[in-house]
Amino acid sequence: MPRQVVSINKNKKHLTKAEKTKRQAAEKVMGEAPPIKTAPPAWLDETAKKEWRRLIKECKAMGILSTLDMGALAICCDAYSKYMAATLKINDTTLVGTHTNKSGAKNLVINPFVMVAQKYSDTYKKYATDLGLTPAARMRMTTINTPEPEKDELIDFIKRRNRERGTS
Repeated sequence: MPRQVVSINKNKKHLTKAEKTKRQAAEKVMGEAPPIKTAPPAWLDETAKKEWRRLIKECKAMGILSTLDMGALAICCDAYSKYMAATLKINDTTLVGTHTNKSGAKNLVINPFVMVAQKYSDTYKKYATDLGLTPAARMRMTTINTPEPEKDELIDFIKRRNRERGTS
C-alpha cells in the first residue's frame, strides 16, 4: 500500500539544498493530501470506534495517514474489535474443551474462539503494518524515504589509486 511521504515542511531531517529542491518538486507534482476525516464510519461498533479515535489521534500527531487510508484504518479497527470480542469469549470459557463423538469417546478440541481471535489478530497486524502503525513499519518508511548519499569523488579517487598501486 503506498504511503504518504512526510512533507518537506514537516520533515525534521537535515537535507541539503538539492535534496530539499528535489523533494519540493516531487511534492508539487503529487499535491497536498486532503485532511484526515476524524469521524469513524457509522458501521463500526463502539469498541472499533474507540480504537478509531485512538489511532486517528496518534496518526495525526505523526502525520502518517491521509484520507486514502481511511478504509484500511476502518478494517483495522473492526478487526481489533472482533479480536477483543473473541478474546472475551475465550476468557469466559476455556481454551480447550471436550467433544463426545457418536461412539461416546471424548476428544479434546480447541475452542473455536481461539481460531477466530487468531484470524482477527492476523488481520489487525497486516493492516497496522500496511498503515505504518507498527514500529517496524515506521522504520521501513524512513529507510524508503531517505535519499541515497551522493558519491564522494575523493573516496572514489582514493579507492582507484589504492587498486592501481596494488596491481602495479
